[in-house]
Amino acid sequence: MKKLFVVLVAIVLVASFASAQSIWGQGKMSAGVGLEVGFPTGDWSNIASTGFGGFGLFQYGINEDILATGQIGYTSWGTQNNYGSISDLAFLVGGKYNLSKQVTPGFYGMVQLGIYSTSFTAPSYTYLGYTFGGGTTSESKFVIIPGVGYQFGPIDASVKYVLNSDVGNFALNVAYIFPL
Repeated sequence: MKKLFVVLVAIVLVASFASAQSIWGQGKMSAGVGLEVGFPTGDWSNIASTGFGGFGLFQYGINEDILATGQIGYTSWGTQNNYGSISDLAFLVGGKYNLSKQVTPGFYGMVQLGIYSTSFTAPSYTYLGYTFGGGTTSESKFVIIPGVGYQFGPIDASVKYVLNSDVGNFALNVAYIFPL
């Protein structure tokens, strides 16, 4: 039984890796889902701590070396002193350039542009029978996100930096990509 399971897993992995190698090329489409870990920088690190999130990704091959991308993601940030909650909803478009100069997956450079909608929810507190504070505020900001990544079979890993005056952060992403 164990041998059968190992053989089935091996077949699935080989088929998956083989099919994922075909996402680079003119007119080819692919999609993926991934996880993100964000590390705040600058003023953002005075408010937020490590963020965890997920995203959906769509890619379209312009030619053998360029993919146009669209991404929607959500990140929930921890807060300093565990006060309130912070989250980002991201809507991004961009592109990837294959630095390996081959159709097979490899190193790539990327840039994304888009909107981060950040929400902050503060808890209310009661003192001497009176309730203070509480509520939610949100703000949308334009972001530019340069990065680099590596794709090996269906696994795509990248490091990027979110350039924004309020929510600057380094992000580590890992995604599973599959051709459409």
